[in-house]
Amino acid sequence: MRNLPINSRRTGKLSSLTAWGIAFVVASIFTLTSLIDPFTRESQLARAGLLEKPATGDLVIIEIDAKSLEALDRWPWPRHFHADLITILSRAGVEQIAFDVDFSVASDAAEDRLLSAALAGSGVPVILPTFRQLRTSAGTDYAENLPLLDFRENALLASVNVHPDEHGQLNDYSFGTITGSTVRPSLGSMIAGSAGAINQRFRIDQSIAPATIPRFSFVDVLQGKVAPSLLRGKKILVGATAIEIGDRYATGRHGIVPGVVVQALAAETLLQSGNLPNIGAWPCLLVVVAIILVMVWRARPSWQCAMVGGASMVTLYAALLLAEHLSLLTWDNESALAFLVLYFAIDKLFQAAADLHTSRFYNLLSNLPNEAMLVRQMSESPGCTIAIAKIADFGDFVAVTDGHTRTALFDRIAARLKFLAVNEHIYHLDSDTLGWIIRDGHSDDLDGHFRTAAALLRPSFDADGKSIQVSAAFGVSDNSLDDAKIAARLAESAGSPWQAYSIEAAKTVKLRQHLLVDMEQAIADGDIFTMYQAKMSLKTKQIVGAEALVRWTHPVHGSVGPAIFVPILEKADRIDTLTLHVLQTAVDDFSRWARQGITIGVAVNLSAKLLNNPPFIESAIAVIESAEIPNDKITFEVTETAALNDIELSINALNKIRTAGIKISIDDYGTGQSTLSYLQRLPVDEIKLDQSFIRTMAIDDVNRLMVSSTIELAHALNMTIVAEGIEDDRTFELLAAFNCDVGQGWQISKPMVADVFEANWLYLDAEARQRA
Repeated sequence: MRNLPINSRRTGKLSSLTAWGIAFVVASIFTLTSLIDPFTRESQLARAGLLEKPATGDLVIIEIDAKSLEALDRWPWPRHFHADLITILSRAGVEQIAFDVDFSVASDAAEDRLLSAALAGSGVPVILPTFRQLRTSAGTDYAENLPLLDFRENALLASVNVHPDEHGQLNDYSFGTITGSTVRPSLGSMIAGSAGAINQRFRIDQSIAPATIPRFSFVDVLQGKVAPSLLRGKKILVGATAIEIGDRYATGRHGIVPGVVVQALAAETLLQSGNLPNIGAWPCLLVVVAIILVMVWRARPSWQCAMVGGASMVTLYAALLLAEHLSLLTWDNESALAFLVLYFAIDKLFQAAADLHTSRFYNLLSNLPNEAMLVRQMSESPGCTIAIAKIADFGDFVAVTDGHTRTALFDRIAARLKFLAVNEHIYHLDSDTLGWIIRDGHSDDLDGHFRTAAALLRPSFDADGKSIQVSAAFGVSDNSLDDAKIAARLAESAGSPWQAYSIEAAKTVKLRQHLLVDMEQAIADGDIFTMYQAKMSLKTKQIVGAEALVRWTHPVHGSVGPAIFVPILEKADRIDTLTLHVLQTAVDDFSRWARQGITIGVAVNLSAKLLNNPPFIESAIAVIESAEIPNDKITFEVTETAALNDIELSINALNKIRTAGIKISIDDYGTGQSTLSYLQRLPVDEIKLDQSFIRTMAIDDVNRLMVSSTIELAHALNMTIVAEGIEDDRTFELLAAFNCDVGQGWQISKPMVADVFEANWLYLDAEARQRA
């Protein structure tokens, strides 16, 4: 017999270390390949908005605006206007004059001589623009457009080339350009008097507000409307802002701005020491990676890692803002943030995958191996003897304990009983049932074995600080888990310490035979009938459907519950006849109500054994196809009476049902049978929370958490979730607050025969809808 699979809840550190490694590698790839650059750019722009500041005021734009174009009549202007401007600015005592205006093409000779004379006579340095461009549109050779020779003999030259990024935005600027062997400083760096490596780019400081750069209209300066005192000692940049001239560029933060404003912002960046040293992304990334590694290595819970990681990022961003505000240096936090997001996402994914595996083989409450695990172990040990312990008065026990206490109790019980079991493995089967495989040799003295088990349970248990007394009834069977459960129930009913199925189960043979013989006649006589329990939308408080529940009133044995006759019919392979009868009855009733204008859904329980019965599937679909209600108003609830022995056949059957438009619900979710791994593989529309969790969730924190998390999971998987077993207002309100879709239980409605259901719910609900 193999050892049990490891409970994945104990492997959290390893999976977290794996998530850490994957996140680190991916974040490093992002950093090395510049994949993170778009996020870095957006972060830079966001910080620029937070650190917005004014221009120095040392640089003034003389703008060729719409007012100037209108006043001076035409464009390009005669060059004596530029000559006059140079003379006026020189007399005003400006520090420097820079033009972002093309003077590379000759105009009227007299006009050119006037500009040349003004340049020669200027008392301050004048900078004229050059532009590097392809010599031909099809070539790769570059040429530099220069001002006319007469102009450049008395002026400084600077490149006005700019470099939009792949998105067409201007966020960076260079210190200059190289054309052939000619090195040319950029206009912005020459205005600022700042040197740097030619072709080296720096980030334009977009925290500088363009509106704070002083501006005067070209024509106002020519006409003497600008006081010389406003210009004295200033660096002057002349360029076009009129839309008609064009020369406009997109920036990350300021939108579309004139080219002269871009040149001014670049110069202001250097004037304000905005070209900060950038130490890159690695220091910040390595700091955060190291912090998370320490947390993971110390096996801190995920929420602590999230808090520390979040606090680290907040601290780093605050430090970055301060460093940029003080013009000290800058760095990139985005790779570190990407690492954190990746780490927590991958870690969450790993944990979810581990929980999926765990939930298949371990009970959610006790963390003990569950029935699926016992069945698996039994298949590897043919002929083994199965023991069952059914805890007495478990319902009363649930009412006075919480989930944490029950978890501790089951752990203590398993610790005492494990000495009786093969490999010391105790299995938590149902809420009140434990099981184990009896050790070799013990099966020869079953009475002694169970007396020992009873003696082990007799001393009170200390569970979570509470003293709890436990007693149990025991059942045993050779390699039949169901028979062992029945034997335990028989022992409990008889008040005996234990029962062997082979001895006491004979008492039920007569009843089983009667039920098998009488079933078809009971259907014909109406002794087997269908009741409906309403299902209510917890959001709208309106009836959205009902569950069809089968009942049997036997002329000899009286009322026989489905818990008795359904397993008997399943074992005899007669459950298909009963299920088709219930389905046909439900279809007839709901079709009749649909003809009256009331169309709601109906759910019919489907034994898992029937999924491996193709003729039944065909018959069931045919019944539904003949109905007068849409197929998607029918839901098959796959019960947990038997395990899904052949999962592939089950998937094929459910896919066939889904193809017919019929919905599928997993019933009694959470009891260990309908596991999350099944939900991943099966085409499921709905999951139905087991009433054992619903009935106690108002007083049980663990069950309440399980319910809320399951609702979230169901919605994440695009499934509807139904809660059965609602028996009080508090539970109803909690489920509504958790966004549970549909509720069912005695608080809403008891099961009713068709006529009573019609009178009590359908017409009343229809009238309520009409009034609404």
